[in-house]
Amino acid sequence: MKNQPIDPDKPGLGQNYCVECARHFISRDALSEHLRGKTHKKRVKLLKEEPYTQAEADAAAGLGKPDNGKRGGRSLVPEDVTMADE
Repeated sequence: MKNQPIDPDKPGLGQNYCVECARHFISRDALSEHLRGKTHKKRVKLLKEEPYTQAEADAAAGLGKPDNGKRGGRSLVPEDVTMADE
């Protein structure tokens, strides 16, 4: 993000910006030091990972598809059983 418009309200007039961390820095030296730092590298690594899908989040929360059993399974009242009259 080079050649940003000058903004007097932002640090360094808005010229030294880290896109991954969404931070403005006072000078180019501060920006280059940040780019070599642990927090920036960790943020870049997190951004490279693929985010979870909604289906994965639902499955982790136990909100997956309902398990209603097998289709065509046994009925609740067996029809082949006959009762003897007494």
